Amino acid sequence: MPTDFFFYFIIAVPVFFIGSGIFFFIQKGKIIEKYKQPDAVMIKNITGTISTVTKGSLQYKKSFQWASFDILLNQNSMFLFPRSFYILPQNCINLRFKMDTRNTKNPTVLREFQMNATSLELICYPNHLLNAKRTISLNDLSREQILLFEKALNKQVYVEK
Repeated sequence: MPTDFFFYFIIAVPVFFIGSGIFFFIQKGKIIEKYKQPDAVMIKNITGTISTVTKGSLQYKKSFQWASFDILLNQNSMFLFPRSFYILPQNCINLRFKMDTRNTKNPTVLREFQMNATSLELICYPNHLLNAKRTISLNDLSREQILLFEKALNKQVYVEK
């Protein structure tokens, strides 16, 4: 039995990534099963980015991440399932764009969006990040996908007062 820390580290890293991939795959299936509405649309393999800007009195922090998304688009919210490096899944992001909170799981309110011919930018301010702005860009969308988002999001963004 080797006593070298490096040997255990080499074994632990792949086991961790495989285990987390399996965990988030199972979690994604449970979320889709529980929160999918009858007229929901599932969109797979959308490329994009997630950028977060945190502004504080003493710090200014930016983070940027390339990701691929699977999206569950409901009437009142959307679930984004990002995969970093296109293989490793992460926690889902639930964006709510109507006051209706049915079939949502810890939603973040979608504050605004910007639609172009082939891309969509979603802007939200997560509750767990104080003074932070998260921008999710979905790129290379087809015309049908743009129409689905336009139908769901058009004049539906909820602004809390």
